[in-house]
Amino acid sequence: MDEQRLTTVLVDFARTLTSDFSIQTILDHLAARVAEVIPVDGAGVLLMDSDTVHRFVAASDDVILEIETLQMDLGEGPCLQAYRTGQRVAVRDLSSDTKFARFSPAASLAGFGAVYSFPLRLDDRRLGALELYAKEPIELSEADLIAAQILADVTAAYLFNARAREAARELADTSAELAATLQESLLPPELPTVPGLAVAARLLPGRGGILVGGDFYDVFALPSTRWGVVLGDVVGHGARAATLAALARYTLRTLAVLQASPRRVLGGLNDAVLARGESERFLSAVYLTTRVTPRGVQVRLARAGHPAPLLRLADGTVQVLDSPGSLLGLLPDAEVREVRLLLAPGDLLLLYTDGVTEARDDGEQFAETRLGARVAAGPADAQGMVDGIIEAVLEHCNGDLADDLAVLALVAT
Repeated sequence: MDEQRLTTVLVDFARTLTSDFSIQTILDHLAARVAEVIPVDGAGVLLMDSDTVHRFVAASDDVILEIETLQMDLGEGPCLQAYRTGQRVAVRDLSSDTKFARFSPAASLAGFGAVYSFPLRLDDRRLGALELYAKEPIELSEADLIAAQILADVTAAYLFNARAREAARELADTSAELAATLQESLLPPELPTVPGLAVAARLLPGRGGILVGGDFYDVFALPSTRWGVVLGDVVGHGARAATLAALARYTLRTLAVLQASPRRVLGGLNDAVLARGESERFLSAVYLTTRVTPRGVQVRLARAGHPAPLLRLADGTVQVLDSPGSLLGLLPDAEVREVRLLLAPGDLLLLYTDGVTEARDDGEQFAETRLGARVAAGPADAQGMVDGIIEAVLEHCNGDLADDLAVLALVAT
């Protein structure tokens, strides 16, 4: 795998696929570009409604297109198995394969020696599968397998976002439903269990859910027993802001697999946002990684134009983690610095968007001082802290949020 080439293709995906492109365009783009990163001869992809019905198909050539649809006719094949199980499937030598008794001979007769399949997955959802075809039997390296799954995962994210836009158009006569549909692509369906930490998060859209915003958060596993956590805020509102927020979430996930440094991950995200060519669309973000060590939970944190996180130590002391950083999407070389800290049991780390501190009552903001006091006096558990802050903000502004807000808390256990 050429890591630089993979990054280039991902940035090109960011520029090409996050406008209002059709699902078919996204699939065609993936099938055409994947062979630039992985040493194979072609690719195909199926977007599926079930393991017996597919909605879209794309391929790098006509022969692969026929082989892809053949799997649906036969009811067997590596693509269907990858979709059903959510795991990659490798047929390294089609001529000797016995797992797929009808598919493998047909694919071999068509001139192929090997097929690798990767699920198009997003969190707990599966949308289809990506397949890589080689003319000769081949053993792909682990790095190539990881790169292929990254491309499949990123494509799944774009597909989900495209589906959300389609559904939003169908629901366009109901503003609240439109907002909810777009907002769904910005959040994980549920937070995972993170070793050494209790995690809680909530997002509230502004104006009772009618105002579509760009706040987003994510928590995800990384290689080497690390975890990634991000909270971000796109400047502006509406469908375009939500689309950029979805791009940021999924692109950051991908970059986090390739880079251990949060500072470099945010730098790569800055490149991806700039590649879209929208001079008036930018965002702030705070991204951190965690890893359990014998001394506590090790945290590496970088902030790009985002409100400074708050750290409440187990003894009740509150600190502001004021590491400066510029907004993403403004300049080619975004200034992002990284800080490291060690969380002991009972320490709490709070991330939030400016919808919290800028909530107003007769022009008076909730502000950092009220937030700091709430964190200092709040409960020790992550969910209680998140709920308490949101309750205090809603009380301050009489339930009238002018902007959406997001709050995420981590407590070392």
